Amino acid sequence: MLQSPESSSRGLRYEGGSHSEEGALPNIDFAGILAAVRRQVWPVLIGACIGIGLGLAYYVSKTPVYYGSTQLLLDSKSKLNEDAAITALSELGLDAGAVDSQVEVLKSINVALSVINKIGIDRILDDDQVQSPVAAAITWLKNAARSIKEFILPRRQLTPQELADARRDDALLYLSNNLSIKRIARTYILDVGFFSTQAAKSADIANAFAQAYLDDQFGANFDATRRATDWLEPRIQELRKKAVATDLATQKFKGDKGLIATAGGSLVNEQQLAEINTQLVLARSDVVRADAKYGRIQSIISSGQMDAAVSEAIDNPIIVELRNKATAASKTEAELAAKLGPTHYQVLRLRSDIAEYRRLIFSELQRIAESYKSERDIALARQHALEEQLTSQVSLTNLSNQDSVALRELERESDSYKNLYQTMLQRYQESLQKQSFPVSEARVISPAMVPPLASSPKLSLAVVLGAVLGLIGGAAYGGWRELRDLGFRSSSQIRDLLRLDCIGVVPKVSAQQLSLVPPVPGGPGLVAGSQMMRYATNHILSPFAETLRSAKVAVDFALGDRQGKVIAFASVLPTEGKSTISKNFASMLAHQGARTVLIDADLRHRGLSGDIAPEAQKGLYHVLAEGASVASVLLEEAETGLRIIPAGSDVPNAHTSTLLSSAAMDNLLADLRSKVDYIILDLPPLGPVVDVRASSKYFDGFLFVVEWGATSRDLVVDAFEANPQVYEKCIGVILNKVDTLRLHFYTSKVPQDGLHKKYAAYYG
Repeated sequence: MLQSPESSSRGLRYEGGSHSEEGALPNIDFAGILAAVRRQVWPVLIGACIGIGLGLAYYVSKTPVYYGSTQLLLDSKSKLNEDAAITALSELGLDAGAVDSQVEVLKSINVALSVINKIGIDRILDDDQVQSPVAAAITWLKNAARSIKEFILPRRQLTPQELADARRDDALLYLSNNLSIKRIARTYILDVGFFSTQAAKSADIANAFAQAYLDDQFGANFDATRRATDWLEPRIQELRKKAVATDLATQKFKGDKGLIATAGGSLVNEQQLAEINTQLVLARSDVVRADAKYGRIQSIISSGQMDAAVSEAIDNPIIVELRNKATAASKTEAELAAKLGPTHYQVLRLRSDIAEYRRLIFSELQRIAESYKSERDIALARQHALEEQLTSQVSLTNLSNQDSVALRELERESDSYKNLYQTMLQRYQESLQKQSFPVSEARVISPAMVPPLASSPKLSLAVVLGAVLGLIGGAAYGGWRELRDLGFRSSSQIRDLLRLDCIGVVPKVSAQQLSLVPPVPGGPGLVAGSQMMRYATNHILSPFAETLRSAKVAVDFALGDRQGKVIAFASVLPTEGKSTISKNFASMLAHQGARTVLIDADLRHRGLSGDIAPEAQKGLYHVLAEGASVASVLLEEAETGLRIIPAGSDVPNAHTSTLLSSAAMDNLLADLRSKVDYIILDLPPLGPVVDVRASSKYFDGFLFVVEWGATSRDLVVDAFEANPQVYEKCIGVILNKVDTLRLHFYTSKVPQDGLHKKYAAYYG
């Protein structure tokens, strides 16, 4: 038997595509994903339509709800006009916590009760009067169920007060459930809204909440200032008395101790001590200065330096005149000594004059030194007098230190009570002003208006949301269908997964197509009206017949010029159409002039024989088991000349595999090989029974029939793995019962309209 060149290297569960190296990015089949989307577009669209319908139903059945809203500004600073004789009152800025606190105040029971008093409890609880038909029906059913329950289990009769309390609780619950308070971004603005089935009612309740909140703020501020005033008034009286008492005690202590204070507030003895200390510092400075002057002039006199001078010598006209005369005489003496000689009488006379001038200068300096000494003595005497006075004053001050400490303590106490009294008095005045003119930290900046349109339900939102949910549901259902689609849908799946050739696809033939061709009489023992079994010969140019011709080409190419080619048709499961394919394939071969024998080797089911030769009593079983001649069981199709060996009747099912694998089967096929060109066998399914495995050694090749989209891919792979001898002889696979209108959805290599439409001219 000839084998395909690659038969030895075949491997099942081949994933197909290029083998990527380890670590490389996986290839994403975008075309396959797009094909899956095209396949499931109708479930998705249907889901979207259902979702839109449900959205419309919700919109129609839902009671319209209106939303009225007002906006409150929580002022960070509240002020009153000073021109109105009111002092400005500044408050701390509101942070996020303060804003949240005001939101909770708006939701409080006190505010809700104020709203109930303003609007009226009857109007608040009258929403049941405005309902859609569906909602009204549901409400009627609830009331009916409640009435039946109360009839069976009567409730205790409530008192009028209990009924009023119950209605009030219902109103509070209704207000709480329908109230909406939102902070606008990061501002101090609150949006206070209310939902109601009545437009005017939603606006009125929203405005009532805003006004109730403002009233609550006014009342809270008034109560706070009133309580502060009541507390401050007796406290102020007490502080006033203590401030007066401490001031009187201070003054009395000063009088008793003789502590006289100056205009600046300090004591007289302290001021005197400070003045004496200042004068003593100045006196000591004068002594130092006089002593320095006296010492300097004494050093000049003792050294005999006529050129040295002090400030009084420079300003003394006598000393200045004598010094000038001495300078002039010294100059003249030097000139004459140079001309006349140092012993000349005129030079000697000038030297005597210079000495006299010098004596007179130092005499004047001695007189100045005496005046410096007199100044020093006077400064020393003043210093000693101030030191004695300071010592005396310090002694007096030390005696009054204890009294001064006590006096300062009394003054501090008096000042403390005085400051407290002034502070409390100021706070008291502010509280009186707030009580007279209470202010609120909030104000309405946008009152609620009657909403012209309902806030819910919204038609666009209901339709869009329904469509989105429908699309999601349709996509989920489509994904579930894709996951459940485990069968073969394209030739590429057969090549990639089975490593086998897909010979072709056989379109599914409808009953209407069969009715277009009149019945053709059959041969002896054959049914005349079996149109499906002769479809290929009746529709020679159909895709059905073209696939069978492709199968003949594949058989001839695989088996070459071998005489009496034995071709077995098999499938994994029953009802996949192998009997129909094998009969039409054999009829086509015979119609082309080839000597062909068709054998129904499915001895267990005998489906082929029951369709084309239901009256045949003897067949393959009798040839193999009883030794009947082939000629005695052979039937012929008059239209094509196809000879048929039926399975026969009354065949026991116990040992069919033994018969098909027996020597008699080998002899039968050997005898037919020498007489015909093709021997076509219709075998049992490969999955349920072992007949195919047992007899596969006698066949030259297999043509495997797989029903399109019905037979699981894993089941086919498992069948081939369990029967490798069948797999090695398999020439190719035929996809049967293909819906050609949907085939293009399962391959990315075919245009969306499908090539079968372009091939239609060749199938006419």
